[in-house]
Amino acid sequence: MSRRKLASLLLTGTLSLWGFRAYSDEALGTKPGYLIFAPSRVPNQEAVTRRIWAPGLDEGFVPQGLAVAEGDLFLSAYKSADTKVGTGPCRVYRIDPETGEYTGFFDMPPDCGHAGGLAWVGEGRLVVADTRRLYLVDAEKALAAGKAEGPALRSVTLAGELKGSFIAFDGADLWTGVHDKGAAASRLYRLPLSIFDGPVPGGGLAEERALGSIPVPVMAQGAAFDSRGNLWTSSSSSRFGSLYRLDPRTGEPLAQYTTVIGIEGLSFDAAGLLWSVSEAGTRRWLRWSMTYPFIFQLDLNKLR
Repeated sequence: MSRRKLASLLLTGTLSLWGFRAYSDEALGTKPGYLIFAPSRVPNQEAVTRRIWAPGLDEGFVPQGLAVAEGDLFLSAYKSADTKVGTGPCRVYRIDPETGEYTGFFDMPPDCGHAGGLAWVGEGRLVVADTRRLYLVDAEKALAAGKAEGPALRSVTLAGELKGSFIAFDGADLWTGVHDKGAAASRLYRLPLSIFDGPVPGGGLAEERALGSIPVPVMAQGAAFDSRGNLWTSSSSSRFGSLYRLDPRTGEPLAQYTTVIGIEGLSFDAAGLLWSVSEAGTRRWLRWSMTYPFIFQLDLNKLR
């Protein structure tokens, strides 16, 4: 096939008959150079109002936590392109939601391996959740230095049933979540922000220090509270993606919606729109059935 013929087929979309599709330029930000196929059409696509290519994809970063913060987006990620390696150097990016370009980043300490959750807690501070550690970060100081360390960083170790698979903030307290395949272990634990102020027992912070807990759906990946106090969680794997609206007092599911596989962190903006991110189509998960390595915005009124 000649180059001219190939270019013509790509432009007209004829190659889609053979399993090839040309990229759409609708998404903001910088699309990764390693992808040759178009983004997938995903369940509840009609509710997606904006898409941004996740930063760091070409370098092998896998997006995890997401937080809306005073007009900016923050994204946590870990670096790994190996399907058998689920940890790596952690990084937090700041992104302009209007242009889709990242405007800075900082690296987390070496003991951070997954950075599965992210929450904005006000006063210029982020909480980064790792599997067995929570970090309180002064975002501006960390961005200026390019890394979270020294006076820009405090941390606590988690123990017992507590894990930092993902995290949410309700305006007063943190909710740290456990990602698990079993219903008994899948929970959110409520913790006061004051855990960063005093000494932590030598064995780490355990579930006895929690102010309460509620069950969440299995394989939970993210959580966020809307302006009415409703709790939303995401659950996903390589085969499914779901959004849930839960009763924040009991964890009882009130609604469920199908969405993209690999959906991760959640965060609401001032307009009440929900932001999330998927790891499907990252270098690590390039062979999944969907390609959707986007930060994306959802209008909940359009979910079906």
